[in-house]
Amino acid sequence: MLISAYSTYSHYGDATDTFCDLTATLSCTAVNKSIYAEIGGIPVALIGLYGYGLIVLLTLGRAKTKWLFAVSILGLVFSLYLTWIELFTLRTICILCVASQLLILIITIAAGRLYFRRKTS
Repeated sequence: MLISAYSTYSHYGDATDTFCDLTATLSCTAVNKSIYAEIGGIPVALIGLYGYGLIVLLTLGRAKTKWLFAVSILGLVFSLYLTWIELFTLRTICILCVASQLLILIITIAAGRLYFRRKTS
């Protein structure tokens, strides 16, 4: 959630230089200020923040594991779509985005293991 919160803050901020702007092809600002950084006027980072929040609520609320797994898969698919845009459209990588992408992958694997473990027992 912290990564998405910082990215949302950066999206709205005036800063054109952040700690993760290393080169033209390794730049959080280039990704976070691109035309792909919003969907319907909503920052992608804010969508991620709400998505992680939902995952936390589902986990703390002890929701059925199928819902946690389903939401995490949705987050992973969305993350893969954004990764595709970074690599093949923007040709720029955002370090914070990669960190978030790895986290949602780990969450999805963990949620999947939990779901299938409970389903078979």
